[in-house]
Amino acid sequence: MVKVFSFALVTIATAIAAVSAAPLDPAGQFKRLGACPDLGCVFPPDRAEFLAGAHFDVRVEIHAENDAKPNTDYSLTIQKISNSHDARDNKHGNKPKLVDFSKFSKVKPSAQESWDFNYFKDAAAYWKAQDGDKTSATPVHVASTAWRQVSIKEPGTYKVTLKYNNGKKTEATWVVNPVSKRKAKNVILFIGDGMTTAMITAARLISKPHTSGKYSKHMHMDQFPVLGHIMTHSLDSLITDSANSASAYNTGHKSSAGALGVYPDSSVNPFDDPKQELIAELLRRRSKKAGGKGGVGIVTTAEVQDATPAAVFAHTRNRDEKATIVDQMIHGAKPVVADVILGGGGRYFHSKTGGKSLNGTDYYAAYSKERGYKVVNDKDGLLNYKGKDPLLGIFHSTHMDVWMDRNVYKNNLAKTASDPTGTGKPALNQPNFDQMVLKGLEVLDKRSRNEGWFLMAEAASVDKMMHPLDYDRALADLLELDNTIGKTKEWLKKHKLDKDTLILVTADHAHSFDVYGSVDTQYFNSFSASEEAEKKNSIGTYENSGWPSYVDADGDGFPDNWDVRYTLAAGTAGFPTHREDFQVSINGSNVPAVLQSSSHHHYPVYDAPEGAKGIFKGATLSNSEQVGVHSLQDVPIFASGPGSNLFAGIQDNTEIFHKIAEVLGLGDRE
Repeated sequence: MVKVFSFALVTIATAIAAVSAAPLDPAGQFKRLGACPDLGCVFPPDRAEFLAGAHFDVRVEIHAENDAKPNTDYSLTIQKISNSHDARDNKHGNKPKLVDFSKFSKVKPSAQESWDFNYFKDAAAYWKAQDGDKTSATPVHVASTAWRQVSIKEPGTYKVTLKYNNGKKTEATWVVNPVSKRKAKNVILFIGDGMTTAMITAARLISKPHTSGKYSKHMHMDQFPVLGHIMTHSLDSLITDSANSASAYNTGHKSSAGALGVYPDSSVNPFDDPKQELIAELLRRRSKKAGGKGGVGIVTTAEVQDATPAAVFAHTRNRDEKATIVDQMIHGAKPVVADVILGGGGRYFHSKTGGKSLNGTDYYAAYSKERGYKVVNDKDGLLNYKGKDPLLGIFHSTHMDVWMDRNVYKNNLAKTASDPTGTGKPALNQPNFDQMVLKGLEVLDKRSRNEGWFLMAEAASVDKMMHPLDYDRALADLLELDNTIGKTKEWLKKHKLDKDTLILVTADHAHSFDVYGSVDTQYFNSFSASEEAEKKNSIGTYENSGWPSYVDADGDGFPDNWDVRYTLAAGTAGFPTHREDFQVSINGSNVPAVLQSSSHHHYPVYDAPEGAKGIFKGATLSNSEQVGVHSLQDVPIFASGPGSNLFAGIQDNTEIFHKIAEVLGLGDRE
């Protein structure tokens, strides 16, 4: 049963002490459940921060391992331990009171639930299971209660206490941040997925003219007045993925890998996890006094259901639930129904050739008939649209082809049945990123000029090409992002929105890419495959690194030729077994490793493709990994426009949400 407790008010010093005494994240690779080091779990967990008035769910779980059973007699309480803007918490001598969480939140809890799950205590147990051992996992039995749509409007610091198992406690300190006066009408959040400072440096080197080591032109993002850095850790791990990192930007809460807009619980259902309100949801319900219901735009070169775009509007523990994510946009509990949705992912909108839509639904028709969307499926349809209706543009069955294949090696487009409508034909007329972003701005301006809007625009394939170690294609998409930033600034100025719009350029996580010299590919290619030591002599470092051969004579922001003699000696720290030749992959994206046909293991094993050319590089990862992985480093954030000063310095990824919310005046005042 859930007992009734009371509400206590103590001093700011107590609040500081409570935070400083918080238990540290436990060491180790595997865990029973993220942010739950004990057998009693509270979500949101310790150190969570909220925007005043934002909605969120609360869940508690009581765990018992192996043959033990969870004690169903537990209670949840909350007490305010400081007022963040008024230290005179108890100036009238009020006697502190105690209040049960249900009474405090005025939310009726769910009926108590129970379920079971398994987890691995360490790497030894996990890899035994991968090789078929059915006894290495530890069973866990759960009792749980949830509170839905909770909201705290009074800023301050709160302590939440779960009492369970006859006196054991799990405590969480929550901070509720105040609502601020609106600083800008519009916000554009550009995300170069996986983009790092090293990649920006390399992209600048191959695209901008330089003399005597000095550049005569700079990238557009270089010219932003404010530069900061973002720490990207997950809720329960040092390395993040795109889902929970983008979710941090959209909710102000950390989460676990794969999660979107929720704290992952241990239940079977991937859609019942405790939710956090998104920027887009807050903007959609913003009061008239604070500016009114704002517009929302989503532009990506990935599938529109992919992690980063889905983080703008979806709630699920599992980013791979893409068919349901499409449905959530228009049928969710509080559907965002964005004004602009542009990208790939057509297979989840239909059930024709290659289609994977939820229950075979024609979502092109559903979006059009139920929500009034204008649907376009190629570049001509996009550019010719001049209306004011919401716009759905889906241009590829999966992720859109990268800039290099759309614009340089165009024959690669014809190799797949990528048409977004399920015809089985290739998608040969895809728009570029700048065309999508500018059309998105046009529609948002028509629909929400008075109220303002929020646009998330993702250059997804910086990351998607870094994974297979295709550095040329990754850098080309980064340059496409930078060119789009320049055209966006021109568009805003032309339409007199530059003074009212905050522009942010950042990444959601990093890759360990860097450049350590140059390569003379002519000399490299003069040696046979067996002469690896001689091939390595083509790598120049320090004074012999010289300069690469890339030139942008036509001034379009991209190298005129990618297949050049002197290229970059580049690499990453985390990669599968592969061969590296430092040259552009003309016939399609690089494939570093392929599945081996024979292995004594029960799990997949990858190795370099037969006949691959280049220097052999033995894996720095498990041989179950086919591509490179994300890395630890902080990512840059560039800011320009009203409120840009907020983004200087080192900051946590969750702070980006709170700063955007401050700029847009989101949240509820008391």
